[in-house]
Amino acid sequence: MEEIAEVVYKVIVVGDAGVGKTSLARRYTTGQFDESYLFTLGVDFFTKQITLKEKFNIKLVIYDTGGQERFDFIRGLYFEGAAGAVIAYDITHRQSFDRIDHWIQQVYQRCEGIPLLLVACKTDLEEKRVVTKEEGEKRSKAENMIFLESSAKDDIHVSDVFTSLAEKIWESFEKSGKPWDKI
Repeated sequence: MEEIAEVVYKVIVVGDAGVGKTSLARRYTTGQFDESYLFTLGVDFFTKQITLKEKFNIKLVIYDTGGQERFDFIRGLYFEGAAGAVIAYDITHRQSFDRIDHWIQQVYQRCEGIPLLLVACKTDLEEKRVVTKEEGEKRSKAENMIFLESSAKDDIHVSDVFTSLAEKIWESFEKSGKPWDKI
């Protein structure tokens, strides 16, 4: 019987305040959704164990960062050592989409070259949508990012966000020739 490899990936979730970062991480790791909005003070941590390709146990340590500008000074400290990043925006809030470049720049200042995933949050609010799916797809292609739309409230594509990012991280380490146990 083949031994299963154990790996830990640190993943950061970034984006403007109120876009749904905490709801996404909480839904993925606990299966719960909270209707009330409580902004993240600095950073929250979540973990979840997954299996990739039926032979790699991956422990995702998810750092949910506060999106308010007042946390800029401390947020970057939590980026160190991240293997991948989710950049989130709210489909009902144009400014959160327009600030994607800001978040990419923030991530790459501390973690250049890590895999990024762009996620459009709150698809359950389709009637209030101001950012089209096509805009999200176009933006993700420009930066070579994976793109997904999701709803933490309705649990749509939430698992896909983190599984897709974990797979992309694994592929990036395989291509770099780094052994899995050095990740």
